[in-house]
Amino acid sequence: MNSMIKKYFLSSITALTLGFVTSCDNSTEDPPNQNANGSSGATITGPRILSKITDGTKDYEEYITNSGVLSQAFIRDAGSGNTLTSTVAYSGNKIATIKYQDNASPHVIDYLYTLTYTAGKLSGFAMDHTTTMAVNHSDFTVYYDPAGQLYIIVEKRKMGGSTAYTHYIESKFTFSGNNVVKADHTTMLMSGANPDPATASVTSYAYENYDNKVNPYLTLPKEYFMVTGTAMKINFYTLSSNNYGKMTIQSPAAPAVIVPKGYVYDSQNYPVSDQASLKYIYKPLQ
Repeated sequence: MNSMIKKYFLSSITALTLGFVTSCDNSTEDPPNQNANGSSGATITGPRILSKITDGTKDYEEYITNSGVLSQAFIRDAGSGNTLTSTVAYSGNKIATIKYQDNASPHVIDYLYTLTYTAGKLSGFAMDHTTTMAVNHSDFTVYYDPAGQLYIIVEKRKMGGSTAYTHYIESKFTFSGNNVVKADHTTMLMSGANPDPATASVTSYAYENYDNKVNPYLTLPKEYFMVTGTAMKINFYTLSSNNYGKMTIQSPAAPAVIVPKGYVYDSQNYPVSDQASLKYIYKPLQ
């Protein structure tokens, strides 16, 4: 899924992550939190949920919720009409499945994730991808440290209809408090039943200079971003409680890329903008 996501949505991810990096990092007197339809309205002073991230012309991310329950999400490419739609289904109050589809015909991205839980915590998920061109399957296992903090997500992948695992992908997390400060992603080919270290390739994302304000993504289900992060690994900062001020991307064969970031906040400690043109839109929880 990673290469297909990059193919269809690289410009959108670049715009959200790398493109708008000249904001001031301060609090405003109290910029209005837009209401659910995005127009200016009374400031939200109570519980809220992230509705969209927009520059006023295009909604790059949009989250459809009802009484705080996420049902759909959209990621829209900055440079084209490409859209990725996530449809979320539940068993009780837990996410049971997430289906990702692009708007191509026929679909290139068409993935179904099925989630499993142990003692109320996400412990694994499976991904099935079947199109006219490919049959792929992945099994994910989620590991936590003794304190219950997320530690590693391991993916074992079967490509091209193989009955045996062909690829191994490990995402290892380092936390400081409740913030992800580093995510190391190691990819290896499988050699029989085991990953082959000789084929290892590592890409790392470091997140620094966290503020003490509320991460907008914290208003949405953590499990959704745990699953989505395995496809868009740059975005694992969505699991943090606060907002990073600098990201460093280190890939195997390229110089490190350093991305500063700043925010404007409201009086309730929520970001309402991270640059002059990119806005966080919330709606009140009812």
